[in-house]
Amino acid sequence: MNLPIDIKKRDKSLLEKIESGEIINKLWNNITHPYFPIDNNYFKITPKKYNTEILAREILNLNENWVKKDIIADSWESITLKSINGEDQSFLIKSELKNGNENVYKYTDIIDKLPNIKKILDEIPSDIYLVRLLKLRRRKKIKYHTDEIVFNEREKIIRVHLPIITDPKIIFKIGYPLQKPGEGYYIWNAIDLHTKHLNEGYLWCTNVNTIHGVENNSDIDRIHLVIDMKPIVT
Repeated sequence: MNLPIDIKKRDKSLLEKIESGEIINKLWNNITHPYFPIDNNYFKITPKKYNTEILAREILNLNENWVKKDIIADSWESITLKSINGEDQSFLIKSELKNGNENVYKYTDIIDKLPNIKKILDEIPSDIYLVRLLKLRRRKKIKYHTDEIVFNEREKIIRVHLPIITDPKIIFKIGYPLQKPGEGYYIWNAIDLHTKHLNEGYLWCTNVNTIHGVENNSDIDRIHLVIDMKPIVT
C-alpha cells in the first residue's frame, strides 16, 4: 500500500531508544537505573481505594506546624507521624531496620489526632518505619534527586505514597540524567524521561532510588501520606 507522502516515519522517543538499548546512559548505576517497563517505577500495591475526604478533613483540622524542607524555595513541608523512638525526624536518614518488637520506629504524639490515618497504617501487614505527611505547595516543584542511600536494599525498605489531596496536574517524574551533582550536592541536572500522576486514595510504591522529582502545576497544595516500610511478602 502506498502511503501519502506527507506521512513520515515517526521518530522513536528517548524512552524507546533506552528500552531498545540504542542509548546507554553511564550516569545511571545498577541502583539508580529506572525499572523497565517504565511503569514499574510506580504501581499500586493493593487495589483498595481509601476515602480521601475523611483523611483530608483530619489533616486540614490539624493544629500543627509544618516543617519546611526547602527554606530557599519554600516549596515543601512535612509533619512526622512515625519516627525513631517517636522523636522529631522531618528528614530522611539511614538507620538500622529491625522487625517486629525490635522496630525502633514509633508513633509521634500527632497520630492521636489522625485516627483514620493510624487505622490505615496499623492494617498494613508489614513493618512500618518513617511516616510523614508531605505537602508540596501550589505551582512548586521538588527538583531531581535520588534517595538510594536509604532505599538501596530494596528487599528491606520501599517508599509508598497515599495521595490524599492532589490534582491531575501534579506529576511524579523519572529523570534522564545529563550531569551528576557537584561534590556535596544532591540535585541532578536531568530532563524528563517519563511522568505519571498518582491517583488519590491508593497506596503507590514509588522507585525513589532512581532520579526522580515532582511538579505541582495546579492551584492547590498537594498532600501525600508517605510511608517507608518493609515490602509486603505475599
